[in-house]
Amino acid sequence: MGKRLKNFIRGKLPWQLRVKAAVWRRVTPIDAPSDTPVVVFAIPLVSMRRAPDWDVVCKNLNATVEALRSQSTSSWKALICGQNLPKGIFLDEQVQFLKSTVSDKFYDKGDKRRQIIAHMAQSLKTDGYYFQLDADDLLHPELVAHICRDHNGAGYYLQRGYLRDVGRDLFAPLGPETTEFWTVCGSSTAAYFDFRKSNNFRYLLNELKSHKRIISRMATYGFDMKSIPFPAGLYLVNHGQNMIERRGNLGGKLSLAETHALNDPAEIAQIKETFRLP
Repeated sequence: MGKRLKNFIRGKLPWQLRVKAAVWRRVTPIDAPSDTPVVVFAIPLVSMRRAPDWDVVCKNLNATVEALRSQSTSSWKALICGQNLPKGIFLDEQVQFLKSTVSDKFYDKGDKRRQIIAHMAQSLKTDGYYFQLDADDLLHPELVAHICRDHNGAGYYLQRGYLRDVGRDLFAPLGPETTEFWTVCGSSTAAYFDFRKSNNFRYLLNELKSHKRIISRMATYGFDMKSIPFPAGLYLVNHGQNMIERRGNLGGKLSLAETHALNDPAEIAQIKETFRLP
């Protein structure tokens, strides 16, 4: 069966996507953004059985969560979904753990994200931004504040940031001059949602899968996402627990880090300070 036929059966051809988006817009009231948006970080966590080193997974997740707790505003929530409760995580109203309802197959991120979205639709009666966040990436402490202050009612993407090769302690800038952040890192988009009057945005959020297609998919539904105007993310690779490493796709990221590696100690020290690295 050809790829085009498969996409037709799955309803993924461009014209099919446009029809689905038009129907969704027709049945979904789009109200003016509220004054109190919240950024929800959806964090799917690999199972203990699938993790090469569970201790490293938990250590990376703790660093990711601590970066969130360092945000300059409290207008965010983190929803972690996994089969096993991670070690060392302090849970409260802002950081919550959802017990995964699916088996730990090799790639279960999509299932966990759908569970997180279902929980959002059930528990939130506000609008805000859905941010797919991997359990090992770090975000700038002003990111949430910028999103909530600007609050464009469409969404945001990270154009600039840094790639860190943990194994070799290399830092490389990502942006239009090299490779834009959102094209290589899954922790790179904040898509608008609104659960104040209906759960229709649950369908739209479930349409957002590959980070490389989220911007275009949101545009199809009428939401023009804007770029964050500063380096807002730190993408960590080569620490032994990356999904791309489990898939055998790490080589290109290592080459990117090496080719564009920074060599100014002061600049590297500033990056480490901003993203709370030792």
